[in-house]
Amino acid sequence: MRATHLVFSLLILLVMSPSSYARKWSSSSGAFTLEAEAIAFNETTVILKKEKGDLVAVEVAELTDVDRDYLKSKELVDKLAKSVEGMQTWTSVDGLMVRGRVLAFGRKNLEISRQRGKVHVGDLAFSDLDPLHQKLILKIMSKLESKTFESERELASWSVGLQGQPKVYPLEGVLMELESGDKIAVPFFLFSEQDLKVLQPGWQAWLESDKDKTTQDRESLMMQAEAMEYQRNEMQHRKIELLKLNMMAVATGVTSVWEIGLQPGQGVYGRPTTVVVSARDSRVASQMATSRYPGYTVTFVRRASR
Repeated sequence: MRATHLVFSLLILLVMSPSSYARKWSSSSGAFTLEAEAIAFNETTVILKKEKGDLVAVEVAELTDVDRDYLKSKELVDKLAKSVEGMQTWTSVDGLMVRGRVLAFGRKNLEISRQRGKVHVGDLAFSDLDPLHQKLILKIMSKLESKTFESERELASWSVGLQGQPKVYPLEGVLMELESGDKIAVPFFLFSEQDLKVLQPGWQAWLESDKDKTTQDRESLMMQAEAMEYQRNEMQHRKIELLKLNMMAVATGVTSVWEIGLQPGQGVYGRPTTVVVSARDSRVASQMATSRYPGYTVTFVRRASR
């Protein structure tokens, strides 16, 4: 039987910790510091939660050696156990409550076939799936076929028309681990509008980075961290802002360090971004930031703390 696989490769470490875990993070030059708590990271990116709850994503390579060593420390790893296993509650567009943990963005082909009189989903018999997994498959198939499937029997009756040939449906969405341990690709069309606001923002960047695994992993990491915080904070969505520290040493004759807030303009895909710039004054700092991010507009300029 032909099997179509999608590899969701993402090493994510999540931290579920009180505010006492906040610490000082610094740019590699030491000119910029930030008091925050690490809530998630992978090999290239760390998600930091500031005192008021704002989330920022920073490239690990832009931090000090001390910060990078902390990310590898037993102290941090010991804080991971509970949050890694934490389940979340998501809502389908028609109100079904789904307990699961989102893992990554991805594309996957859903393959439905009939073998020896039984419906198979990929290599597994439908009847062997967890009950929640079965419900999700029925809802996905109802949408894809524009036909309501409420039971295995109805799906089996429909599958007779396949005449022994598998039918493949390309899906786009998130990989979710259910409480049973089953992993299922859940397409975006299955989620409620409110949940989509959390899960979908980084999808376009993930798509555009088809050959850039680092960027795809970063977008999946940010989506997972946003989802975790969304569930923790009673469905209050906090979008992750990118914090770029790699322009610190660009200018010469520096007198100040500036934080420049940038927002993607109409028709420009991207996340809100704060760029930390070394420059003589705020005007020069703004010009440096917008030249690096064409199509973005400046939302704020402020002197950075050292």
